[in-house]
Amino acid sequence: MPTKPAPLICRAVTPSAPSELAWILDLVTQTARYAEPALAELDGSLVPGARGLRSRLMERAQRLWGDGLPGCPELLPLAHLAGCLLDDRVEPLLASLLAGRIASATGLELLTESPEDRKAIVTRLGRLRRDAVLRGAYRVLLLDAWQPAVARWAENGRAAVREACAIWQTRLNAGSTIDQLVPPRHPLTRADEFGYEDLFLQRDEFVVSPLYFCMSGGHAVDLGSYVHIGVPANDLLPVRKGRDAAFVAYRLRVLSEASRVHILIQLLSAPSGVMEIARVLHLSQPTVSGHLKILREAGLVQPRRLGGRTVFVGSRKRIERLLEDARATIARWE
Repeated sequence: MPTKPAPLICRAVTPSAPSELAWILDLVTQTARYAEPALAELDGSLVPGARGLRSRLMERAQRLWGDGLPGCPELLPLAHLAGCLLDDRVEPLLASLLAGRIASATGLELLTESPEDRKAIVTRLGRLRRDAVLRGAYRVLLLDAWQPAVARWAENGRAAVREACAIWQTRLNAGSTIDQLVPPRHPLTRADEFGYEDLFLQRDEFVVSPLYFCMSGGHAVDLGSYVHIGVPANDLLPVRKGRDAAFVAYRLRVLSEASRVHILIQLLSAPSGVMEIARVLHLSQPTVSGHLKILREAGLVQPRRLGGRTVFVGSRKRIERLLEDARATIARWE
């Protein structure tokens, strides 16, 4: 992760109940592959009933926005504009929606989002600011998503997060950097994939919020004056053993076939087209095409135009990241 010559400034390590809510709502409304298994784990451990939210709330959220953008990427910027993101209660956010106390999103750059998503998020925020009926429906959606988690947050979550805040603050005070402390699979560990390479060249302050309901990974959201970084409050929760095992197996499956690895080695040493790979490795063209599809989906190779033809190039950085993700995920259980 690129860093500025001057050290980054940690503005605060603090709970964020709106982030806890956003984590749950995102799993409920997200169409990405990770959402359903993560929601099932949350249902089986910290939030019984969470899995049932998906069938009840996903269609409502899609109808509410009608823009095709999955998940709830507007929620954290909304809480920031309402002045209550760094609060250990959800109630101030709900009250802000009821009263319409939401600052304008003008000037909110959202550097952590793609240009397309950024535009959609700002549009959502503008609609919420102007439309009282929409705010009311959105408030009910948030209430319904938060309802199964309320008791767990009050009984155990808030205290666990405050304990995690103290641990994170101690580590940061001791000189550890944020990129050293975030867990495997956090977006900040994959800056090239998420487009964060230059993030901290433009932002020099961050806030960390350990999240009780975050099972793995986390988030990084640019809010202009600082980057809000969400991390798991307890990355050694026993239920995560099964999740970590599945993650490692899934990530390494791409290297589980010798011919596919042979193709990868060939492309690291010499960019090649499909026919050339087939000839050099004595494989059929359909076999090579099938392996290349898997390698491309994993991000390990990319097509390039060379003259009038397409060749494929292996990515050493992505291979190293895949292996490091697997190593770090297993090693954290030592």
